[in-house]
Amino acid sequence: MSEAVREQLQNSKEDQGQTITLKQTTDSTINQRAGGRPDTSEYKIQTRLTDFQLLSASAGVAWGLTRNELRIYVTQSNGKTWDNVSPAKTVSFSEPPVYGSSIFFLNQKNGWVARNANGVGQTLILHTVDGGQNWNVATFNDNGTVLGMYFINEKTGWVMTSTDESNHQKGKAVYRTEDGGDSWTRLMQNAAYVKSAEQTTNELPQSGTLIGMSFRDNKHGFITLEQDGRPSLYTTADSGKTWTASASFLSKEVESCDRITTGKPQFYGTSKTSGWMNIGCVKGTQTSYSGYFTEDGGKTWTHVAYALKPQTGINQTMGPTFLNRKQGWSLIDGIIYTTQDQGHTWKALPANNTLQNTIANYPEMAKLQFFSKDVGWLLVAKNEERRSLLMQTTDGGKSWHVL
Repeated sequence: MSEAVREQLQNSKEDQGQTITLKQTTDSTINQRAGGRPDTSEYKIQTRLTDFQLLSASAGVAWGLTRNELRIYVTQSNGKTWDNVSPAKTVSFSEPPVYGSSIFFLNQKNGWVARNANGVGQTLILHTVDGGQNWNVATFNDNGTVLGMYFINEKTGWVMTSTDESNHQKGKAVYRTEDGGDSWTRLMQNAAYVKSAEQTTNELPQSGTLIGMSFRDNKHGFITLEQDGRPSLYTTADSGKTWTASASFLSKEVESCDRITTGKPQFYGTSKTSGWMNIGCVKGTQTSYSGYFTEDGGKTWTHVAYALKPQTGINQTMGPTFLNRKQGWSLIDGIIYTTQDQGHTWKALPANNTLQNTIANYPEMAKLQFFSKDVGWLLVAKNEERRSLLMQTTDGGKSWHVL
């Protein structure tokens, strides 16, 4: 097979997947506003999506890579039409961004993307304030990899970087911006960043891999790390300058697990004092999920054992998702389960033919998220064929359709 034919076949695979209707043809620009009127004509394309984030009950952003080009699409109409808000093609990516790690959207206007160096130049932070019509780009002067990103408003945000050192030790640093990402101030770095320094009790440990980072306000933030199959939670009360390990929040119910997985604390409501995170207990080839809930801003956590059967196979890493302290959803074997009491009890919704038929062809569950009690999105994939589909429910998970 010739190289040209091989490349053509590879490109055709990348183009398979989601069919979306674009309502404008003008590309986004970096530091330059496109002149003239936008083309408002509509046309269909196929693209492979790897992640998404709901921004409102009718708006969301989804993205993926095509030949090292980051393709970002935003819809304001429940997926009926989309805008292509991708950064300039001159900024190449070696891997698709993951939400909360190297991409973050605060709302429909403000979004950030980190492009790590990875042999393609400097680490960059891209920022849009107009929903992706234009992107500003700033150089991020750190030789580590951006692994965590979180913003609490249009100006204030944090990133965490990490460098791999010998003996599984990792240099970790936390940076903060107060101008939307144009400039960054390093607040903390551990001893692995400074070889001659000794680790103190107020910095993040050299061991452990970042799982997630979040902030509930200007001062209070959370970082979850995983080390040797066990998660740990670190908190800050001074915007990220110092970090303290929380007392063991793992209950005795999960201490017997072969491995424990977790996510980052997620807070809801205007007060940002109520929050949750999933805990996955891995035993052999199955994962049983439970949750930790807080009502005091993360000072204390209450363990709730979800009354759900374990997840198995390729989808055992996708746990339940919660909208608030009471209401949540889980997808197991093509059936949607809902809870109204913090996961103590769950109700199986009637099987939906569209959902089950789609999952039969796209068996890998990438992400499930709800924005309201009615509206939720689900991304399913068939990664071996480089294909994916984005689905939506508008009745709380009872029925589904492909966007």
